[in-house]
Amino acid sequence: MKRLCEIAEKAKALGSKTRIAVALAEDLNSIGALARATSEGFIFPLLLGAESRILPLIKSFNLPLDSYQIVHEPDQDKATRQAVDLVRSGEADVLMKGLVNTDKFLKAVLNKERGLLPAGRVMSYACALELPRYDKLLIISDTAVLTYPDLAQKQAMIEYSVAMAHKLGIAQPKVALISATEKVNAGMPNTLDYALLCKMAERGQIKGCTIDGPLDIFLACDPKSVEIKGIPTPIAGEADILIFPNLETANAFYKGLMLFAEGELAGLIQGTTKPVVVMSRSESEASKYYCIALSCLMAVES
Repeated sequence: MKRLCEIAEKAKALGSKTRIAVALAEDLNSIGALARATSEGFIFPLLLGAESRILPLIKSFNLPLDSYQIVHEPDQDKATRQAVDLVRSGEADVLMKGLVNTDKFLKAVLNKERGLLPAGRVMSYACALELPRYDKLLIISDTAVLTYPDLAQKQAMIEYSVAMAHKLGIAQPKVALISATEKVNAGMPNTLDYALLCKMAERGQIKGCTIDGPLDIFLACDPKSVEIKGIPTPIAGEADILIFPNLETANAFYKGLMLFAEGELAGLIQGTTKPVVVMSRSESEASKYYCIALSCLMAVES
């Protein structure tokens, strides 16, 4: 898949409706994205929140009454816990954040007794970006969860991103480990981690992909720069996945592309037992729609 619309087409072709529990489904962008996916027949939304706020929004899209369900719970914390419970119990396939605050939402996801993250698992975030000047989808991690990932967490970021790439039909994704330089430098500790990760991949500890790093953005994504610099790399300026050294760089990178380069994205929390959609309230309705479509693909067992 090279465009986000292909993710939606694949979701439609699944032939089933993914049940999505939405915590505090009271914002127009979320409802609009959900209504679009509902009208196209690939989801059934369970909308938790204040019915008096949800109903006018959902009614504006003229959906059949039997194509969605409103679960009235005006309290933000209770609505979020109920949404998580629906996914945990198997009554829903995907959890989605609505108007609830991100910290409260993730607190419910991480709850040791009633949450969705198994003990010992790393929680991370990966998203696929569609950019006008790149000829395929570009998966990046971690833009939202891991502030300063250690070696084990970087390995998890790679493995989650590779699994997503496989779901998008990329059999052997090219993974670029991003830095400000292509040289291993003790003054940049992340480049030491990158050298170890490349060796781990060489020895089969990380599978299903081609990895190289450290690389800068030009060497990762621009074949002309590879030719000009004369740096031999199997990524060859055609990366499918970019792994960033910390959240600050990844977050600034993706937001810059969204704001200045007309990017759209589809992203999910990684490591949970079921797909979890977390989007900023400022994200576009289109990006939320593509996140929903991606969650449907990721919810299907391989």
